[in-house]
Amino acid sequence: MSKSLTINYLYLAAWIFLAPTLCQGQTASAPVKAKKQALFDLFKTDKITELTITADYDSIMANIRNKEYVFGEFEIIHSRKKSTIVPLRLRVRGKSRRMMCDFPPLKLKFDKDALDSLRIEKFNDFKLVTHCLEGQKAEVNIMREYLTYQLFNIITPYSFKASLAKITYKNTGKSFKKSTHLGVIIEDAESMAHRNHGENLEKQVINLDSLHLEQEKLTSVFQYMIGNTDWSYMMARNVELVETEDGKIVPVPYDFDYAGLVAAPYARANEFLGQRTVLDRVFLGNATTYKELQGIFSYFLEKKEAIFQAIDEFDELDIAVRKEMMAYLEGFFKMIKDKDRVENEMLAGVKKG
Repeated sequence: MSKSLTINYLYLAAWIFLAPTLCQGQTASAPVKAKKQALFDLFKTDKITELTITADYDSIMANIRNKEYVFGEFEIIHSRKKSTIVPLRLRVRGKSRRMMCDFPPLKLKFDKDALDSLRIEKFNDFKLVTHCLEGQKAEVNIMREYLTYQLFNIITPYSFKASLAKITYKNTGKSFKKSTHLGVIIEDAESMAHRNHGENLEKQVINLDSLHLEQEKLTSVFQYMIGNTDWSYMMARNVELVETEDGKIVPVPYDFDYAGLVAAPYARANEFLGQRTVLDRVFLGNATTYKELQGIFSYFLEKKEAIFQAIDEFDELDIAVRKEMMAYLEGFFKMIKDKDRVENEMLAGVKKG
């Protein structure tokens, strides 16, 4: 037998021995399913998203005092020829804005079957910050509140994504046909918790020992920085609660319209907390000493440049408004460098022990 023929027999024997294993490896692999995307990923975060929301707004306004949903249709406009349409239910949400707004904020609950058919994740419960009142100033306030969400994104990932949107409300009722205003779409709370490897908790009263200490400090100092007193993690007011993998609870705030940084025209000072105007800062956190917050202050000072850059580059707002916002925040950054001012101004009203 020739040498070349012997080598060919060896190759054939090796193939017969290995073929079942190779073939088994090839046939065992299942087709890989495409990963579902988050609904919020369809919204723009660096530009204004265009939306159309069709519903019977007459019925929504008639049910302003209860939580009754109305069916509607939500359209995300990607281009002149492309859009995504998802059926949903919507209702009025909020407490103070519910009663004082011409067009109150809304809760949007998307149809889960429709989301699944579009290969979109199941998270379907979104908040919509509406223009509230008519007029140019209302549009400015919407942009100021949107920008406040962006600032908290800089501070911590335990924060809501927000998308500024140009929304056309098409009414199937009779009071108006359609109306277009700016609004802010707020990420689903379960989705926010999921991307932080946590679990969103139902609204509940919590005890102090269960709080994530550093995140509590970050949140309470941020709320102090923006001049917001319309919140409480103890009563779950204007915060969602996220339970981390180690069992600690993180408060994640939303609805910043009462903050001094936003300065909504309907916002009122909280006299019970000693505010004379909504611009007055009141600290509502747990810390009672400068030492407890010193590391947090250093962190905020590190983020100052990014915070001011975000405001300065947001050219949807008039430069005078941006300067006003930065001047308001500058007062906070000057104060946290001064231990005496922190103890005498920020922490003076906090109960010790």
